Amino acid sequence: MPAPIYRLLIPFAIGILINNYFSVTIDQSLLPLLGLIFLIGTFNCISIRWKWQLAALSGSMMILLPLLCGAFYTSLRDHRRQPDWIGNASQTSSSFLLTFREEPVRTRTGWKCAADLIASQHNGTINRISGGVLLYSRDHNCLKEAQPGISAWVNIHFKPIRNKPGSNFDYETYCLRNKITHQGFIVDTSTITTLPQESWNIPNHMHTIRMQLKKTIYDNLPDTIDSGLATALFIGWKGGLDPDIKQQYTRTGTIHIIAISGLHISLVFEILWRLLYPLLFIRGGQTIRTLLTVCCIWIFCFLAGGEASVLRAGIMFTFIHAGRWMERPVSGLQALGLSMLFLLVADPDWLFDPGFQLSHGAVLGILLLQPKLSTWVDPINPLLKSTWSACCMTVAATIGTLPFTLYYFHQIPLLFLPANLIAVPISSIILIGLFILIPMSAVSPAAEPISRCLEILLGLMNGWIDRLDRIPDMVWQW
Repeated sequence: MPAPIYRLLIPFAIGILINNYFSVTIDQSLLPLLGLIFLIGTFNCISIRWKWQLAALSGSMMILLPLLCGAFYTSLRDHRRQPDWIGNASQTSSSFLLTFREEPVRTRTGWKCAADLIASQHNGTINRISGGVLLYSRDHNCLKEAQPGISAWVNIHFKPIRNKPGSNFDYETYCLRNKITHQGFIVDTSTITTLPQESWNIPNHMHTIRMQLKKTIYDNLPDTIDSGLATALFIGWKGGLDPDIKQQYTRTGTIHIIAISGLHISLVFEILWRLLYPLLFIRGGQTIRTLLTVCCIWIFCFLAGGEASVLRAGIMFTFIHAGRWMERPVSGLQALGLSMLFLLVADPDWLFDPGFQLSHGAVLGILLLQPKLSTWVDPINPLLKSTWSACCMTVAATIGTLPFTLYYFHQIPLLFLPANLIAVPISSIILIGLFILIPMSAVSPAAEPISRCLEILLGLMNGWIDRLDRIPDMVWQW
């Protein structure tokens, strides 16, 4: 088998599915797991002749072991089973210590922000409490201090999140898979008391750097549509992305350009790999070059928000280049399986994340289908060869994500091929330009021509997408 990791990954993922859809408790998954471990130990003690005759039983047990481990591990990670979970605590407390996960997000009627509970206070007694919550407010000033990693005492009453009657969207399950189960409404600014920031608050430092990068882009690209799209392309911050632009990219099948993914990681790698070339002239330079490149890639992954697509790309690049450094090459399929397994161990609920599914589905389609599609035509002309390779990659990625696209969006963009053939190369040039703009922004005269070029490129890309989006009946919906 070219990628043996899937012998472990597939049963493990099935175990996660079983736990989520049948609500398996810790005891219900632990007892079969212990029984299976006992059987495996007993099997190893029997004679070789019996092992040969019971080879099918041995194979079945090796499949069941990661499956039961997946079910048990998911039960163990379920925050609702913790004794200090807010759902198990009394609701008499009205003052809570929490840590914000994100900055406030605009809603139709106000603002909201996700946070993690740390403690509650009632009658002067502080008790440990855990769980994810949503804070709502009609006034942005009430949540103006909310930043990732910032802790605060909040006077608020929480209630469980429930689906709205008649709604087709299971919002309760969606929040649950994001580790959020309760919500509350903030009335005025006096209800929040922020605590002093600690020097080692890495999430807040990362947020500060992201906001500084966003400010640099907005300062150099005055047009808010261009700057919003550029910021989404560069660091994955979608707060300034125009909703109409987002819909156009969705309907033309190019929304993946906005998501930080392997395209961004590969560009970061190429830039760093070339800049660190002089290290090869010193002793141990190859090792230092590889380590520095991988570290910088992971810093970029977390600066970009740590979404499923960028983490997948970061893990794959790490394994592939670590394998090359150790002279033990790792195949693309093996690296993809390892990235899925690592992410699922970090958080089993990643399995139900659309970004996780679309990202891994696209790469799986490229790895399995692109080599076969490329053999259909073998152009001699280098330009035609590159165009055909890009077409094969786009078609393969689209086929890989097709089941998820139909399930989540109920549509298939029929113009995804011409849209991607033009938009992907332009977006790559824009990314390179943004990487150059950030350091050059310190020198205003040097940054100005780069800003003008980026404005032209962003206008060309948006114009092409807008032109295709205006063609009628080019999105098949069901």
